[in-house]
Amino acid sequence: MLTVRRPDRSRGPASRFPLRPLLLPALLALVAALGLAGAPAASANLVGIIDDPPGDSSDPAPARDLLDAALAYDRRRGGLTGTVRFRGAPTSDTAGLVTLFAGRRTAEGCNGYPALGFSTYTDGNYPRWHVFDAPGATGVYGETRKSGARTAVQQFEAVDRRMAGKRPDCMIATLTAPGDASIVYDSTGPIPLVAQPVTQIRLRNVPKRMPANRTRRIRVTVSNAGDAPTGPVRLRVAAARGLRAAPKTSRLRTIAPGKSRTVTLRVSLSSRARAQTPLKLTATAGKQKVEASARIALQRPARKNGSGGGGSGSDRPPTLCNRWIPDISGETGGSLGLVPC
Repeated sequence: MLTVRRPDRSRGPASRFPLRPLLLPALLALVAALGLAGAPAASANLVGIIDDPPGDSSDPAPARDLLDAALAYDRRRGGLTGTVRFRGAPTSDTAGLVTLFAGRRTAEGCNGYPALGFSTYTDGNYPRWHVFDAPGATGVYGETRKSGARTAVQQFEAVDRRMAGKRPDCMIATLTAPGDASIVYDSTGPIPLVAQPVTQIRLRNVPKRMPANRTRRIRVTVSNAGDAPTGPVRLRVAAARGLRAAPKTSRLRTIAPGKSRTVTLRVSLSSRARAQTPLKLTATAGKQKVEASARIALQRPARKNGSGGGGSGSDRPPTLCNRWIPDISGETGGSLGLVPC
């Protein structure tokens, strides 16, 4: 049985409670944007979202009735985000201990290893992330960022290299009595974690400045850092005054996990371009949309000095030298003075 070490706020030292297999039915919702999971789509590889029916709690308090739970995991960087929603806001009298975990599916439920997730008292105390790699292991844990203490919606976020590289395939959520794991108020899951693509754009060879009507080649690499294929990708260059880009739109074949495709753009600026011209690209793959941008300065010709009358012909100040200046009056014979070299 998968267990999690948590502080017992009534006694101080750590106590143990079981993370039990959950038996209630769940609804799997597939999304590309992870707003419900508290993180942008570019930070998750595996996603699970559960809708739990209202009124199925063993306790009549709305704060002890789970309605939604979501978990998003980025196994490459060790990032984990989660959200739980209750039918009402918890108080000190209606608090519970909520756990939101991803693990491996077994015949008993979602209680196989490795497992990782969050636990916290719903009135705000002891928010932590946990990782368990094997049965009987103590596991590792750390403090997590939590928003929404004592509110109906509570969100968690943590990034730690010790959470990286795991391969969970299911998700569960449970709400128990503080200090007594045998009293289960509500639970939901297990559901599968769904692999997601993570589309990224990288620009290379972008010049800081360009003269008018000079063409430069810019490399645009679209990569997939997720765990599912992207599907067809549409790459588009946004219009900007004086900016010429070819091709303006590119269509790429699906990108497999861990792979990339590169497009070469021919970019130039006309004399109508602004002093700083934005180069903005958008890649759309299914419901995912990511952007990358840079700025290119228009390099204008050097301005000629238009003052006339023996000017230096440039806008740089003249160099001065000491020269003997004769006195045409014949009184002194002359003197040293500064004149343009």
